[in-house]
Amino acid sequence: MNMTVDGPKAIASIPMTRIMVLTGEGADSAEVAALVEFSPRLTVTQLAAAHIREQLSGGGGDLIIANLQTLSDAEMTVLSDIRSLAPQLPLIVVTPQLSPEETRRLFKLDIHDWLPKPLQAGDLIESIQKSMRARQTGSNSVHAVVSCVGGAGATTLALSMADRAATQLVRKRGSVALFDLDFSLGNCGYAINMVNEFNLGSVAATPRRVDPEFMKVIQKKHPNGFFLYSFKRPELNTELNGYELVLRMLDAVSAEHDHTFLDIPYYETEWKEDVFSAVNSFTLVCELNLPSIKHTLDQIERIRALRGKDVPVHVLINKHESSLFGQRIGTRRLRELFEETPFHFVPLAKGQISQALDRGVLPSEVSKRSRFLKALTKYMKAVQMTAEIAK
Repeated sequence: MNMTVDGPKAIASIPMTRIMVLTGEGADSAEVAALVEFSPRLTVTQLAAAHIREQLSGGGGDLIIANLQTLSDAEMTVLSDIRSLAPQLPLIVVTPQLSPEETRRLFKLDIHDWLPKPLQAGDLIESIQKSMRARQTGSNSVHAVVSCVGGAGATTLALSMADRAATQLVRKRGSVALFDLDFSLGNCGYAINMVNEFNLGSVAATPRRVDPEFMKVIQKKHPNGFFLYSFKRPELNTELNGYELVLRMLDAVSAEHDHTFLDIPYYETEWKEDVFSAVNSFTLVCELNLPSIKHTLDQIERIRALRGKDVPVHVLINKHESSLFGQRIGTRRLRELFEETPFHFVPLAKGQISQALDRGVLPSEVSKRSRFLKALTKYMKAVQMTAEIAK
């Protein structure tokens, strides 16, 4: 057991933390306590599987560590019970090395960290620090901008929403980020000439290296004030550890920034449902034609089945062209189709968008007062992004 920890320096930034330790069958009940007993800031109590409900309802802990020897169905049931009873508490899981399938099952429980055995004191202290910091920043908001069909313009909208938030709605009151989850193209970076050459594949084998400090090193900041995370790494879609890497990156980015926009592609990925399960709001981007609308309705049904009716979902109909003789699909028909889901229009801005793409700049750098940007800003205010950002 490695007890090498950099003394007071390593624990100075940890707040007083009450740790509840669940010890699985075959695991050493003293293993975790022995690694943190030198710190007066950390206190440890044992969490009994048979009395989880009573112990967690008493509010006797700030963080839970599950020390397991196996990840059996019975252990997964206990972890699931912990998550449902105390979703607000950071959960760290310690096990021997896991298979890809076990890793996937574990991270679906929204754990804060996983540590492999043999457990190292330095790794445990670092994980506790990060978990407590993440809990403190849990009020940060994450907005998914979802392309319901290819070519709908979600990337341009996501870029402009991050731009509007940073320049008009937040300014000095918070930090704004845009995370491009289309690793096949990394088009957010290409669109505004901020291509990130960092090879994410170099850390795919060791996803635990990803933390807020690591993301700070590889982030780019636009002159308008928002931070951009955009990488063209198609291999991540099939990389063995790509699932864990993406989720760890998302955790690190959302913990670092007050407001994060996600540019989510239309195609399916293995992490897509996990992202949908965690975001604060959805902007579904489509165009005014029946196939696009049908795909949007499918997406709404999927989100409602996953999250229920309380999570904010809005449809943004992009590239809208007004007509004296009415539009092909009228507003009344759209209300019938979308039912309780609000929908909004963003006008076609072909010249402005084309010029912005050709120059590698934001649409606002071509024209600050266009109908396109006015409509988008109005939409963000209508769905109360302004209020959320300002809080």
